[in-house]
Formats: sequence, C-alpha cells, structure tokens
Amino acid sequence: MKIVLKPPHIFFGFVVVAAAIGLLEWHSPQIEDSNTIEITESHREFIRQQVELAGYNAAMQNWIEEEMLYREGLKLGLDKDDLIVKRRVVQKMRFLLEGMTPIQEPTAEQLQAWLDKNPQKFQTGQSIQFEHYFFSRGKRGDQALFDARDMLVQLRKPSSAKGALASDPFPLNTKQHPLPLDQVVRDLGGDLSKRIDALPVGEWSEPMNSALGVHLVKVTHKVNGRTMTVQEAGAALKTDLLAAQRATLNEASSAALLSTYKVELK
Repeated sequence: MKIVLKPPHIFFGFVVVAAAIGLLEWHSPQIEDSNTIEITESHREFIRQQVELAGYNAAMQNWIEEEMLYREGLKLGLDKDDLIVKRRVVQKMRFLLEGMTPIQEPTAEQLQAWLDKNPQKFQTGQSIQFEHYFFSRGKRGDQALFDARDMLVQLRKPSSAKGALASDPFPLNTKQHPLPLDQVVRDLGGDLSKRIDALPVGEWSEPMNSALGVHLVKVTHKVNGRTMTVQEAGAALKTDLLAAQRATLNEASSAALLSTYKVELK
C-alpha cells in the first residue's frame, strides 16, 4: 500500500525555504575520500581559543585526533541509524530553518493584540490565602498519598469529630495572610499553583502531587487582580509573542519541506 502525502496549504515564502534547503544541499561540500586533513584559518582560530586551556600543541593534536576519528567513523557508517547523531542533525536543521525565517520585532499593535488574546497570562495584583497540609514523599515514600487521603477524611468531618491531624512541616506560610500569586508560583511551582488557583473557595482539595510530595489545600481567600498593560507586561509579553510566532513559523517551514517528500507505507 502506498500513501502519498499531498502538500498542505502554505505561504509561498515557505516554498522558497524548501528551495533554499535544496540549494544548500547542492552546494554542501562532501566528505572527501582522503586521508588528508586540511587545517584552515578558521580551524587555527578555534585552536587559538583553546590554547589558554591546554596549550597550542595539545589543542592542535586533540583537534587532529578528533577529525581523524570522525572521518574513520563516517567510513564505518557509525553515523547511520544512531539516534543521538540523528537528533543532533535534526537540532542543527531546526537552527538553520530558524535562521532562514527571521521574526521581525513586534509592533505595539501586535503586542496589544496578543495581550488581549491571552489576558490570563499577564495578571497583576493576584493574591491567595489557603490552608495547607503537606506529606513529604522523601519521608513517607508511597505512604504519603495514603496518609493524605486519611487526613482528608478527617478534615471533611465536623470539628468535634476530627481526630489527630499530623502532617510534615512546609516552609511556606500560607494560612496567616494572603500571598502574591507569583510568590506561590516560585515556592510551589507553576503546575501546582495553577491547580490551587483553580480551586473553589472554602473546600478541601483532593490530594495533589508535586515533586516534593502530596498536598491538601483549602483556599480561604482569593483576589483575582487585573490584566496588565502592555508596558507592565514588558519583556514577558514580547517573549511570549515571539515564542508563539516562532512555533508557527517552524511548523510552516516543516510543512514546506514535507511537501517535497513522498511518504510510502509498505
């Protein structure tokens, strides 16, 4: 059975990318089937930069030895079907593609549009106060989850029916006063903080895992804050927009290259 992938709809510019890759492949120098190692000025400059660490003669000898072993490895086909080598080549190709599709500096209008589209990422004045019981996986191992479940049963009972509540100490004091949400993120991590922020006020959570252990949380007070301005969001807003644009361009570049390939299922 043969499956041929049809070219997706892409911008003309990314067709140019595919053509440019082909041109690079045509002009790329091939490894000569020779035992002659040429030392160019760029090689000498690299060696000079290593002199301070190892000395000129040692650095030059090391480079020659690595070049020799690299060529011998290619002769033996050691680069074929090697996952590490393959991933390194893929990484270098991604860098090459990114260099061929530069991203322009975002305008004020683009930054504002991105902020309007993603207000939840850029909030200020958020604070949260919560009760927190922690069960260390380092101390309790897998028993931490079972102890947290037993504690949750106690916490959900009326006060008069609760038994002894024993958990492990945690450095972040969350019960006495509201904390800025960004501080909670720093102390508890982004994933756990998001889950805590999403909890309803006044209810004990189910056991929540983190890298440190298991947590039981009851949010007692929350201030939602407001969306930042473009100026307040600053570099974080710009970085987030550029990352999204780069991901889109990378996807389109890959699609342009893929359109030049025929994929067969045999």
